[in-house]
Amino acid sequence: MPTGIIKAENAFNPEVWADLALGEFKGKTRILEHATSSDTLAGQPGDTIKFPKWTSLGEMDELTEGVAMTTETLDQTVGTATIKEVGKAIEFTDTRALVGMGDVQTEAVRQFGILAARKLDTDLIAAAEAETKADAAAKVREQKPYKITGAALNWPTIVDALSLFGDDWEPSTFAGLFVRSDQAAALMKDDQFINVSKIGGTSPVASGQLGTIAGLRVIVTDRLPKGKFMLLKPGALGVIYKRRPLVETDRDILKRTRVVTTTMHYAVKRLNDKGVLIGTLGA
Repeated sequence: MPTGIIKAENAFNPEVWADLALGEFKGKTRILEHATSSDTLAGQPGDTIKFPKWTSLGEMDELTEGVAMTTETLDQTVGTATIKEVGKAIEFTDTRALVGMGDVQTEAVRQFGILAARKLDTDLIAAAEAETKADAAAKVREQKPYKITGAALNWPTIVDALSLFGDDWEPSTFAGLFVRSDQAAALMKDDQFINVSKIGGTSPVASGQLGTIAGLRVIVTDRLPKGKFMLLKPGALGVIYKRRPLVETDRDILKRTRVVTTTMHYAVKRLNDKGVLIGTLGA
């Protein structure tokens, strides 16, 4: 019979596990919360949505006594967007569900939600940049955002960008100045930049906001293409859902596996050409 002191080596040493860490993504959603969302496509046939728009009348005419006024045409033009489908799927075995650590399905559904929002952010930015040539015969209007190029994202470039809005420039009517993380450091060193910690407690702070410049909220998003920045008004971009994210599950009884999927049908569009400016740096 063994004798002596019972030590740790005499016992079974179980593995010690910390809480299961959640999957992480590089890059957060920043644009979707400032876009207009609509479900008007739900239940409607077709794969293309048309956006009608009134044309604008000219300025008031100066009249001459006794001379008839000239009538002006008030017409409508149209822009279009194509509905797309996106999705993601996983499959896991019964054995994994029974003996593995963590709930695969719960984590997958959580990540599905993040991925859907990130995809919409990316597509909304692409819609912000998109251009359409005019086609008078089809009554298609020219569509493009304001654009500017600059050597660097600094005060002079921002001032030049704001000047394109003319007397429509009013900081309170903008969602913010959206920049990439690799541009943020230089901008934060600009003398005109005000750090978010110095903003008064009564001022609303947006998700991802670093501070303000020229009265604009500076918001970081790496969904922007490299070398780009964006000025955006609320509601200038829109996402119209044919069907919002749908999570479905199915079971394969022969393989003893469960499939979990998510799909989403939607169209994105720039709704206000004068509510978006795309800046290109390094030019």
